Amino acid sequence: MKRITLLSLVLTSIQLFAVNAKDDFVYDLSLATQGVSVSQYNTGVNYSIGRGIGKDIEKAVYWYQRASEQGHSKAPFNIAIFYADGVNIEPDSKLALEYFLIAEARGNLYAKRFLDKLRASTNLEIENALTKYCCPDPLSHSMIAKNK
Repeated sequence: MKRITLLSLVLTSIQLFAVNAKDDFVYDLSLATQGVSVSQYNTGVNYSIGRGIGKDIEKAVYWYQRASEQGHSKAPFNIAIFYADGVNIEPDSKLALEYFLIAEARGNLYAKRFLDKLRASTNLEIENALTKYCCPDPLSHSMIAKNK
């Protein structure tokens, strides 16, 4: 009997989480379309990890770009990682570097650490530096950033 009760609670919790994730996504998306930068960032995170919606990296980058245009500090770092790693988008080291610089200027410590390593390695090409020093998994970084 205890196992059945426990199983019921677990299944109910999972179902509630799924409903809440979808509701959270819908709520963030509605605010994102109205120009709220935090919701634009959250919508990007949700598309990055498939929370409340199917995973879609192109849409994630779109919403991160909207948030970045409004000065969001984490969004350019996530964009940089996608371009650096070529995660479901065409890799572009120059764009990655531009977004790392934007993120650093906005106080993103991950971007600063990466760029400090890059600056200390004068002989490395940007592509090699990206491979050597970068990057955390963008999806796990998005989940971490969302939970902070």
